[in-house]
Amino acid sequence: MSDKLLFRKIKNGDEEAFEELFNKYYEPLVRFVWGYVKSEAIAEEIVQELFMKVWNISSTLTIQRSVKSYIYSAGRNMSLNYLKHQNTQQEWEKEKKALHENRPLEAKLDDSLHNKMMLEKVEEAIQNLPERRRLIFILSRHKDMTYKEIADFLDISENTVDTQIRRVLASLRERFSDLLIYLLAFFSLII
Repeated sequence: MSDKLLFRKIKNGDEEAFEELFNKYYEPLVRFVWGYVKSEAIAEEIVQELFMKVWNISSTLTIQRSVKSYIYSAGRNMSLNYLKHQNTQQEWEKEKKALHENRPLEAKLDDSLHNKMMLEKVEEAIQNLPERRRLIFILSRHKDMTYKEIADFLDISENTVDTQIRRVLASLRERFSDLLIYLLAFFSLII
């Protein structure tokens, strides 16, 4: 069956015609796209996505040239878009790395020292909590226990666990309100 006839049937929702077109062009198109992206897995993804787009928009799609040239042009364009996206992503990663590497050593050391001091202050604040409250907080935040598990473990109500956690968080928020961002960023590193 000719490509034009297959495509006319596909426009009318004929799945068998779509499958025939897919089987006819899938392998050669994967090889063609591989020439751009140099990865079989990526080439297969692009070709599958291309055929899904063709199927999804087939009822409104008008092909001026041959079906084969349309599919290959679409495969080329999707490959180039993929490569453009990859290049942009790689450039962004290089810029991030360069910015971080070009920071003065003093700034890196200051950040490291500041983070260490923050962690020590938060740890000290947690250690100064009443014993039961500190235990509940540690079980919740550092041992990843649920409120129910803590309640069962300590033989108290879930409501008590919730109240104690709220009190800890309120006291930490009050004490470190200006440094809350650091507190959240390094919270899981404590203890």
